[in-house]
Amino acid sequence: MARRPLDAYFTPRWQTEALLARVPVTGIVLEPCAGDYSIVNVINERGAVTSILTNDVGRQHLYDWTLDATRPDLYRVAAPVDWIVTNPPYKSPDCLAIVQRSVDTARVGVAMLLRLSFLEPTDTRNPRGPWLAAHPPDGLLVLPRHSYTGDGRSDSVTTAWVVWYRANRSKYRPIQCLHGADALEVHA
Repeated sequence: MARRPLDAYFTPRWQTEALLARVPVTGIVLEPCAGDYSIVNVINERGAVTSILTNDVGRQHLYDWTLDATRPDLYRVAAPVDWIVTNPPYKSPDCLAIVQRSVDTARVGVAMLLRLSFLEPTDTRNPRGPWLAAHPPDGLLVLPRHSYTGDGRSDSVTTAWVVWYRANRSKYRPIQCLHGADALEVHA
């Protein structure tokens, strides 16, 4: 199966709601891969942010910027931001570049919707392995599998909100897995 242009697999509302119910995203937020605004809309409705800045290389909506989220330019013009929240393209090396730049930029925290395979140990020749060893995530919210293609079949790999905190790390619960009643509650 061919991948969608710009790796555009949009985030269902329930996934962002699950994140916001467990992670206090506040202040100035950057969504570097805003796509169809699915994450932006849910964050805006929550009312816990001062402002949300948007970026996407696609031009299907009006964004604050249309810069390449893998490059440093976006993070320089958007800074300072408290949180960076996004569902980045999963293909390598783009995904790692977006995660790295986000973790280096955000003042409070980063939440990335990633495949769990992003966390798998990788060969040391692959930069993801050494980077993860030096920057392990502080939180993980594992989600029930979802059909990102809309054909009713779930993705072949489980996704999770992977969270890195830059400030006040000790006040957050580190790992959660949505299952049973919790999964039904956020998936409804």
